[in-house]
Amino acid sequence: MKKLFVSDFDGTLTTVDSMMSIIIFQRGKLGLALALLRIMPWLALMMARLYSNQRTKERLLHHCFGRMSKEEFDSFCQRFADAHRHILRTDLYLRLKEEKEKGNEVVVVTASPENWVSRLVPEFKVLGTKMEFRENGFTGRFLSPNCYGPEKVCRLKQEYPDLHEHRNEHYITAFGDSRGDKELLEFADEGHLIK
Repeated sequence: MKKLFVSDFDGTLTTVDSMMSIIIFQRGKLGLALALLRIMPWLALMMARLYSNQRTKERLLHHCFGRMSKEEFDSFCQRFADAHRHILRTDLYLRLKEEKEKGNEVVVVTASPENWVSRLVPEFKVLGTKMEFRENGFTGRFLSPNCYGPEKVCRLKQEYPDLHEHRNEHYITAFGDSRGDKELLEFADEGHLIK
């Protein structure tokens, strides 16, 4: 039986929300507050379930990083990762690293963009939200659906096609911390809710 360890990122493998952290790294706390104020109408609509979480995230990231080319943004994400390894939850990170060293597959499935998550945990496979870049920078759109809720299981099945027909040949241990991980934890053989 193949062992697969799957973890959410923000709040599970980290102690903070990495999207807020990367915006603070770029703009400071005041800059984050101003960016949130700028998208407040959409935040309010999202809270009332009248506007999608994905579009709200796209607006926030576009406001903060829209002028950066993909190369500039990836370089910025590497600087952020180098300065923020301390946000990783040490006990879970070390456990997943140990499982990988044993030869087991370890995957991080996250709603955060892959650009910075893959640089914070380069030793693990990362399935995250993909940002769309063109000549003028980040377009304000994601190339993939926001990797949240049921989308986490979809992305896992896309990455591991044999999960469709040979699910019983895999033993999946999953870690999550929020409503966005519910479907992933239910899909796993062993689901751990991190508090």
